[in-house]
Amino acid sequence: MTGGRGEPHVCRLRDGTELHGRFWACAHPAGVVVIRTPYDADAHASTARSWNARGYHCLVQDVRGRYRSQGAWEPFRHEENDGGQVLFRLGADHPGLPVLLFGASYAAHTALEAARAAARTRPAVVAGIIVLVPALGLAETAWDSTGAPRLRQRIGWWHEHGRARRSRPALPAAELDRRTAQAAEAGVLDAATSWGWSAETVASWRRLWAADRIDLAARYGLLDLPLLVISGDDDFFDADARRLARAWPGASHFATGPWGHTLAAGVADPAVRAGIRRAGGLARLIDGWLSAQGLPGNTEEPVEPAGWAGSPTRSRLDPEAATWQHERATP
Repeated sequence: MTGGRGEPHVCRLRDGTELHGRFWACAHPAGVVVIRTPYDADAHASTARSWNARGYHCLVQDVRGRYRSQGAWEPFRHEENDGGQVLFRLGADHPGLPVLLFGASYAAHTALEAARAAARTRPAVVAGIIVLVPALGLAETAWDSTGAPRLRQRIGWWHEHGRARRSRPALPAAELDRRTAQAAEAGVLDAATSWGWSAETVASWRRLWAADRIDLAARYGLLDLPLLVISGDDDFFDADARRLARAWPGASHFATGPWGHTLAAGVADPAVRAGIRRAGGLARLIDGWLSAQGLPGNTEEPVEPAGWAGSPTRSRLDPEAATWQHERATP
């Protein structure tokens, strides 16, 4: 099995761009898990090792223009094309091994877009997709389900993650408040010109606010693949996660619980945290879903998978009862 930090991995794309990441290998793999992230591949070691423990190789890759990967960073622009080429490389390097696409937030977008590319070119056998608190696209991150702009969230994210190769320190709360008020008064486009952002960042900021919402049925209509969508009652992308599960053409399972965008790690109430742990957390849910797809997991008592394959289903973690509750119904 690969050591704690994984082995360096390079994928050279057709345009000459090199995408860098780390590859955690296991001795007897049942498949390959792919995570493409803008949040530093090196920071995902524990997630990669959890997939090794289930019996999978795991590739964690920095997306174009982030951390060690070459190219220009343009959020939500290159993930279909780049992801498809990465799957082509993996199909050649690991013939016969199925691929699981996995990711949270922006990395959920990369997983869906790679699957979209694979549906056309079949570079590798994709066995399923797992997305957590998905950020589906530019417009979905910019506007909430009522049409109100997410000014504070987007200003904070773009400052921290959207402007450079490496993430930068978050804005102090007072400055974030000031910029949010400025954007509300002057407009999101005019306000940004006074924040010291580069011309490239301002251009991508304008693209964010001009984007249309995704027609999910049209965009992912060819993906007859099993999908696990994990959302949260307090996640600001929850409405879009539900929309994705409803629109999915293949078998979808929707799961949620009493958390927000940082999942169980962000739950402050000790009693709720304890209930989540006693229920087995997300690991038990994921292992049950894997079992329903005929794929290996590492939990001795996964969530009961009966009826999960072939029909829309959903689950909710009840922290008071410390159990997962299941239904066969669309979310």
